[in-house]
Amino acid sequence: MGWIKGEGEIEDSYKISKIAAHVPDLVVYSTLTNDIPYAENFHGVLLFADVSGFTNLTEKFSLSSKKGYGADELTRTLNSYIGEIVSHILDAGGDILNYAGDAILALWTVERVQLSEVISLVVKCSLNIQDQCGVRETEVGCQLKVKIGISAGKLSKVIVGDEISQYFVVIGRAVDEVRLAEGLAVASTIILSPNAWELCERDNIAIDPIENERAVKVRYIKREPSFSVEKYQDSIGTSVEHEKVTRDCVRRASRLMPNAELEKTLRKYIMKTVLQKIDDDQPLEYLSEMRPATIVFVNMQFKGGESDQEQCMTIHQAAIGIGQQIVKHHGRVNKVFMFDKGCTFLCLFGLPGDKREDESAHALQAAYGVHDLCQKEIRSLKTVSVGVTTGPVFCGVVGHPVRHEYTVIGRKVNLAARLMMHYPGVVSCDSETCYYSKLPAFYFNELPKKAMKGVKNPGVLYQFMANKQQITVGKAPMSVEREEGYPLLGREKEIEVYSSMLKGFLEARAAGHKNYNNVLIYEGPIGYGKSRLLAEVVYRTAKEGVRVISFELAKTDIKQSNYALQTLLAIVMSVQNCKSYAERERVLLSKILDPKMRQNLCLLNDILLVKFPVSKDVSLMDSQTKNKKMRNYFLELFCKFAEDEPCVYVLDQAHFVDRSSLTFLLEACEKASVLVCMALLPHTSQSGPFSELSRIIKDPRTLYLNLPGLEPPVIAQLACQILGVVRIPSEVELFLVERSHGVPYYCEELLKSLYLGNLIVIEEVEGEDEAKDVDILFPEPTLVVHCSKPSQVGQEEDARAGAFPSQSTPLFASMLKSRKITALDHFVDRALVCFVGEAAKFHEVPIPLTLKGMALAHLDHLQPADQMVVKCAAIIGQTITTQMLINILPESENPDKLNLSLTSLFKSGTFECGSKPKQFTQQLTKESECWDALNCYCVQDSQEDVREEVSGKASVDGAWRCRVMRFCTALVKETAYELWLKEQKREIHQKCASYLLKQAHRCRDCGIAEFIFGHKAAIGYNLIEIHPSLLNIQESGEALFLGQSTTLGLPKETIQLNQVSPLHPNSEEDEFLLKLDSMVNEYNTTVDRTRKCRCAQVTECVLCPMVRHCTGVGDVPKTFYYLLETAAASAYLSNNLKALSYLNEAKIILDNLKVGKPAFETADPKVKVKINNFERACIFRLRGEVLYNTGQIEEAESMFSSALRLLNRRLPTNRVAMSLKYVCEKMKSLCYRFKNPDNPGEKKLAFLHEQICCLSYMWQIGCMRRAPKNMLNASLAITMEMNSAQKSAEETKIIFSCIDYLQYCQLNGQDDRCKIYERMLCGTCVELPDCMEGLILTSYFIRSLSIVKLCSGALHDSIQYGLRAEQISKLTNRRGLDMYEECVQLMQSLEYLGNRTRISTAKGWFYAGCFDFLLYSGFAFRPFEECYTFVEESQSDPNLVADKSLMMNLYSALALWYARLCEWEKACFFYTKACGVTRQAPSSIHSINGVVMFLECHVLLFRKALVEHNQHIKAIYQSTQKHFTEFNRKYSTSKMYLPRVLHLRAYMYMLAGHEALANAILNKALKLCQQHGNKLEESWITQNQISWFGVFRQSTSNWFASTLTMPSWEEARGMDPEELAHTRYTLVGVGGEIWADNSSLHLAPKAEDTQLLKVQG
Repeated sequence: MGWIKGEGEIEDSYKISKIAAHVPDLVVYSTLTNDIPYAENFHGVLLFADVSGFTNLTEKFSLSSKKGYGADELTRTLNSYIGEIVSHILDAGGDILNYAGDAILALWTVERVQLSEVISLVVKCSLNIQDQCGVRETEVGCQLKVKIGISAGKLSKVIVGDEISQYFVVIGRAVDEVRLAEGLAVASTIILSPNAWELCERDNIAIDPIENERAVKVRYIKREPSFSVEKYQDSIGTSVEHEKVTRDCVRRASRLMPNAELEKTLRKYIMKTVLQKIDDDQPLEYLSEMRPATIVFVNMQFKGGESDQEQCMTIHQAAIGIGQQIVKHHGRVNKVFMFDKGCTFLCLFGLPGDKREDESAHALQAAYGVHDLCQKEIRSLKTVSVGVTTGPVFCGVVGHPVRHEYTVIGRKVNLAARLMMHYPGVVSCDSETCYYSKLPAFYFNELPKKAMKGVKNPGVLYQFMANKQQITVGKAPMSVEREEGYPLLGREKEIEVYSSMLKGFLEARAAGHKNYNNVLIYEGPIGYGKSRLLAEVVYRTAKEGVRVISFELAKTDIKQSNYALQTLLAIVMSVQNCKSYAERERVLLSKILDPKMRQNLCLLNDILLVKFPVSKDVSLMDSQTKNKKMRNYFLELFCKFAEDEPCVYVLDQAHFVDRSSLTFLLEACEKASVLVCMALLPHTSQSGPFSELSRIIKDPRTLYLNLPGLEPPVIAQLACQILGVVRIPSEVELFLVERSHGVPYYCEELLKSLYLGNLIVIEEVEGEDEAKDVDILFPEPTLVVHCSKPSQVGQEEDARAGAFPSQSTPLFASMLKSRKITALDHFVDRALVCFVGEAAKFHEVPIPLTLKGMALAHLDHLQPADQMVVKCAAIIGQTITTQMLINILPESENPDKLNLSLTSLFKSGTFECGSKPKQFTQQLTKESECWDALNCYCVQDSQEDVREEVSGKASVDGAWRCRVMRFCTALVKETAYELWLKEQKREIHQKCASYLLKQAHRCRDCGIAEFIFGHKAAIGYNLIEIHPSLLNIQESGEALFLGQSTTLGLPKETIQLNQVSPLHPNSEEDEFLLKLDSMVNEYNTTVDRTRKCRCAQVTECVLCPMVRHCTGVGDVPKTFYYLLETAAASAYLSNNLKALSYLNEAKIILDNLKVGKPAFETADPKVKVKINNFERACIFRLRGEVLYNTGQIEEAESMFSSALRLLNRRLPTNRVAMSLKYVCEKMKSLCYRFKNPDNPGEKKLAFLHEQICCLSYMWQIGCMRRAPKNMLNASLAITMEMNSAQKSAEETKIIFSCIDYLQYCQLNGQDDRCKIYERMLCGTCVELPDCMEGLILTSYFIRSLSIVKLCSGALHDSIQYGLRAEQISKLTNRRGLDMYEECVQLMQSLEYLGNRTRISTAKGWFYAGCFDFLLYSGFAFRPFEECYTFVEESQSDPNLVADKSLMMNLYSALALWYARLCEWEKACFFYTKACGVTRQAPSSIHSINGVVMFLECHVLLFRKALVEHNQHIKAIYQSTQKHFTEFNRKYSTSKMYLPRVLHLRAYMYMLAGHEALANAILNKALKLCQQHGNKLEESWITQNQISWFGVFRQSTSNWFASTLTMPSWEEARGMDPEELAHTRYTLVGVGGEIWADNSSLHLAPKAEDTQLLKVQG
C-alpha cells in the first residue's frame, strides 16, 4: 500500500491487532464494563496536522488514463506521505485519534502536571514533521504541504452507539482550539493555541506573535524535551495482554494477544466494509479505489452551555437516529468528530457491498430524514445542517501499517463539508446529486451562490425539499426531448415498427374497429436510449397531427397509489399547468360538458386536487363502492376523450407505474381506442412484475421489443454526433466499439473520459478541396451553406420541393453541432475533426467511474456465492461454458449450490443463455411466462437433429442444463474482473488457458489447423506446445459451440433470383458450367449437410479468450501467437474492426519490447522475448488486408511493402531497379518451367505463403493506379507471386497465383494470354479434390472469372459464373468474403443482407444500385427520397466515408440527378464532393460506375455552358475531352462500360455541332451493345438516337414530371420495355427541342474520333 518501513508489523500478528489498527489507543484500552453512553474526563495535548494538496492529487490520479493506475499510485503516494507523518507522531508516543480526510488528529493523554513537558515534546515532533515532510513533490506535479496546530487542556472521551455500531468522540475546549490554531497556520508552519501557549515551557519555545491573536507561531525549540517517551508508552495498556514488545515496535496495540471480549467490542467501531476484508484475510489495499460515491456531512450545532454529560447524551441520541436512517437507505456512518463547535457525522453511500444505482436518491432521502429527526427529536440542538455531494472520490485505507483508517478524499468530500457549513439549517446538495437522484424537479430549490474556501466553480447548488415544497398535479415531463439537427441513430427498425402501429391505429379508428396492435413496449437496460427513442416517437406522432400525452415516472412514484393515473388524467384534462384548485375546476368545467358526467365531478376531488361539492349519491357510498364508482368514472372520461380525439400515450420509465394505475391502464387498453407506447427496464426480480403489467405484456395486441445494442457503424456515427465532428480516428472507433458494447450511454461516458483525459483532441480542419474548374462551370453565385436548423414540423412545401430535399437539410450542413461533450459554438460554421492525443494508449483506459458505479451496484445486490461465480466467469470472458466454469470454480462449489447460483444469476439479469437468438419483436401469449429468464436455447443431447431455435429450461429438476452462457452486460464482466487480486487472476487465467489450449485451432470442418498458414512451423512448435501436465483436460471442444446457430440465409419470402436454369452445352464454356453444376450437386449429396463451419464460434469462444488468458498469465509468446491468430480469424470472417483491434494490441507489444519495457502489465520484466520477422510481417500483412478491404489503398500498400521487407521479398521503388528486378524474375520463371524446385520445409513454406498473399494485393494496387510506373510495379509483383508459388511446389498455391495472373492479364489488356489461362484453369479446377480447400480455390476462380467476363463485356457469361460462385460460396461458408455479398449479389439479397447484418457498406452498395435504376432504367427500385436520406445519413458513418469507390458512386449519382434537372446549386454541392473523392478512389471495378456517372455530369455541364453562353466554353469542352481521355487510360480494359462512354462522347459531339461524327460513334456503341448482350444500354442509345435524329423530343421539365410518377419495381415488372422509355432520361440539345448550330465555336473533335468517321465512311 505504499507504507514506509515497519509495514510488516501487522502481517504476522493476531487478527485482533489488525482490527485494533483501525481504532485509537483511547478506545483499545478503554474500560469494557462501562454502560454506553458515557463520558470520561482526562487531560491531554492535541496535534492537528492538515495536509494540503491531497484533493488536487486525487483529481490528477482520477483523470489518469491508465487502467488500474490511479488508485494504486494514489494509495502509494498518500500512505507514503501520511505514513511518514504518523511515524513521527507514534515515535513521540502520540495516539492517532482519527484521519479526517486529508487531516490527522493526534492525542497525548497525560496528567495535568505533565502538560508543559508534553507540549514541548509535541512541538519537537511537529518540527521534525515540518523538517522531513514540510513540502513533498509528487510524480504528477502536485505539491504536498502540511500545517500544524497544537492545543492542550481538559478533554472528554465520549462513547456512544448501540450493540451493533459504536463511535467515539473527543470533546472539550482544546478540540475547538486546535482547529482554530490550524486555521491560523499556513503551509509548513506550526501554531500553538492560546491555552497551549499558557501551559507550555515558554522559555524553551521560540515563537513569533500573530497580530490580533492570542495564538503564536512556533519558530524552534531551544532544548530537547525531558519527557520520557519510553516510560509513557510502557504505561499504556497495562491491563491488556500483549505479545513480547520489541524496541522497534512503535505501537503496543499492534502486539495484542487474542481477547474475544475486546475484539468483539473493537469490531463495533469499524465499518462492515473493512471487517469483511479483515475476516477474509485479504490485503487492505484491495479496498483502495477511485469510486463514484455520495458523501453526506451532518453537522449539529449545540445551543451552548451544555455539560459534557449533556453533550454525550445528545450525541448518543443523534448517533442512534442518524445510524438508523443511514443504514435504512444503504449507507454507512464513517466517523464522528467535533468540528466548529459542533458535532459532525461523515456518512458514505456507494461503498463496496452497498452500491445502488439510485444511491443519490437514497442519500438525499436519508439526509432529509436525519435533518427532520434531529430538529424534531433533539431539543438541545441549535441548527442541523446537511451537505450532500456525488462524484468520484478516493476510498481506501489511509495511514500507517499499525494505525490506519478507511476514509474518503476528494473534491466532492471538501464540497460536501463546505455546503454543510455555508448553508446552515438546510439539506443542500450539488447539481450531480440532483441529476443522478432522478427525483422530480420540484423536490429541489436553487440556492444562492456563496464564496466557499477552497471551492472553485461548484456549479448550481440546491436545497433538497423532498416533496414538501409544493403540491403538484400532472407534473412529470419527459427528461429527454428530441434535439433539432441530431437524428436518432441506429433505431430505424424500432421507429419503423411504431410508424406501422400508428398507421394501423389511425386506419382502425377511421374504420371503427379495434383490430390493431394498441400497446408497444420498448424494453432495454439502462443506457440503451429508450428515452431518446420515445422522444422521437413523440416528435413523429406530433408531426402526423396526432395529440401526444407523454410523461416520465420516477422510482418514488411507484409507492404512491394512483400517481400515474393522476398524472395521466391531469394531462388529458389539460390541468397540469394550473396553479390553484379553482383554476383546475374552471378548466375541468370547460372540458366536461355532459350533464350526467358533471353530476359526479366530485369524484375528481382526490385525484386532481379540486373541491367540487360532494353529491348526495356519493356522500352515501361506502369506501369500497366509492372507489369502484371512481374507477368507472375515470374510465368513462378516458374513453370519451379517446373517442373525441385520436391520442397516443407515451410513458417513460413505465416499470415505476404503481399497481392501481396499471389496473386502470389495463382496462383502458381493452375498452378505449388508444395507442400506448412505453419504455421499461428488463425485469429481473425473482418475484416477478405486477400481474397487471404481465397481462398487458401478454395481451395479443401488445408488441414487445427488446432493444439491442447499436451496431459498430452506428457507434461511430454516434461518436461523431456527440463530439460534433465530421469523423473520428479508427483507433477511437475501435475503442468505442469494444468498450461500449453498443450501449449509447456507455459510448457517451467513454468519450467524456477520453476528452477530459486529453486522449482525444478536437481541431478545426480545412474543408475538402474543391474542383479547380468549379468557378468556371458554375459562374453564378453558388450556394452558401450554413449550419441551419431543420425546417419546422408540418411546414408545407410545393410538389417540387417535396420531391427533392431542401437546402436546409442536414446534408448541406458541413457538421453537426456538439450535443454532449463540449461547447463548440465558436466553430459552428467550421468542420471539426477528432484526432488522437499525444501518447494516447487506449488499451490502458480504465472504466469510467460512472459506468463502474452502475456495475458495482449490480454486483453488490448479489449473494456472496453468486458473486464468486460471477467473478470466476469474468476471468473466462464474455461467453462462458458451464463445464469450463465448473473447472475453475473453487472445489467447495457442489453441483446443487452451483445450480442455485446460476439460477439466481439468470433471474437477476447477470447471465443469459449464450445460444439465445437475437429477437427483435415478441408477442407473448397468455400461456407463456413473462420475462422468463431461465429460457435456454442450447442444443441438448436429445436434440442433435433439431435445427429450430427451440427454448427449454436452463435448470430442470435441480440439474443445470444450459451449456453456454454469456454476460447480459459486458460492463458487469469488466468490473467483476477488476475485483480480483493480481496473483489470483494469474492462477485462474492459467487454469482457463490450460482448458482451452487443445481447442485453440480452426474448426475441423475447414480442414486447416491455423488461420495463418504455417504459423507454428514459422515460430517453432515448442513455443505453443501443450505441456504434459495439461493433458488431463478431457472435455471435447464441441461443448463450446452447441446450440449456436451459424446460418445466415435469406428470408423464405425473398424472391430467389439466383436460380440457375438448366444449360444445353453449345460451347466449351457451357460444358464447364455443367461440370460445375454437377460438382456442386455431387458435393451436396455426398457430404454431410449438417456439417457447418464453426470458425466464428472458435474465434469467439476459444481464440479471443486465449488471448485474454495468456495475457493474464504473462506468457508473451503465446499471447502474441493468439493475437495474430485471432486477428487473422477476424479478417477471415470479414470482421475488420475486430481484426484491427487485435493487431493494435500486437503492435503495442512490439513497441514496448522495442524500448525495453515489459510487453504488458502481467509479463515478467526479467524474461527477454524476441518476436521473429515472420510474425512481424504477419502484423503488416493483416493490417494491409484490413485497410485494403476498407478502401484505404495507399495505407494498405505501405503495410504490404513493410511485410515484404521483413519476408526478404522487397519490391524496389526506383523505376530502374524495378526494371532490372522484373527481368531477373522473368528469367527465374523461365527456369521454373524446365526445373521443378525442391520441396521447401514447413518454415520456408510459411514464408512463401505470406509472400504470395502480400504480392497478390500489390499487383492489384498497381493496376488500380494505371500509371506506367505503377503498371510496371504490378507486372513485377504478379511475376514475383508466380515465382513464389512455384517455389512452394504446392498445387493450390500455384493455382491461386495463376488465377491472379488471369485477372492481371485482363486488366493489362493481354486478352490472348487471358484466354489461355482461362482454359487451363477451367480444366484444372474441375479436377480438384472434393475437400474444403479445393472448394475455396474453385470459388475464388469462378468469382475471378465472373469479374474477367464482366470487364470484357461478356455480360451473359459473367452472370452465369457469378451465380455459380454464389452457390459455391454457400458450400464453403465464406459468405462475406472480399465484400462478395455486399457488391455482387442481386438487389434483394443485398438489401436483406444490409438490413439484417446492418453492414453499412452493404446498404451503401444497395442504394448505389437503386440510383442506377432511377437514372437509367426508368423505374424506381426505391424512391429517390429514401436513397437521398441514406446519403444524407452516411456523412457521419466513417465506414462508408472510408469506402471511396462507394462514395464516388453515391456522390456522382446525386450530382448527375440534379444536373439532369438543372438544379445547379445542388448539383454543384455534390459535384464538388465527387471531385474530392475522385482523386482518392482506386481505379477498380467498384469505382468505374461512379466515374461514368461523373463523366456524364461533365457532358451536361458542357451543355450548361452552351445554354448560358459561358465565356469559357472552349476550356470546358477541352476539359470534358480530357476526362474522356483519362477514363480511357484508366479503364481501357474494362469494356462493359465502353458503349456508355461512346454514347456520352457522341452526345458531346452532338452538342458541339459534329452530327455525323456523333452518329458514327453511336453506331459503334450499338454494335458493342449487341456483342456484349447489353440490352439496357442498347435501348437507351436507341432512344437517344431517335430523339437526336428522329421526331421524339423530351425536355428537362418533362423528365422532371416523369420522375414524380416513375413506376416502382413491382409496377415495372408488368410494363412493356417501350413504356419505360417515357420515364427514362433523354440526352437533349441546347434548345431543348432543337439542336443549336455550334459550328461557329470551332470545337474540334479528337483526331482518333475523326479517324472513326473516315473508317465508317
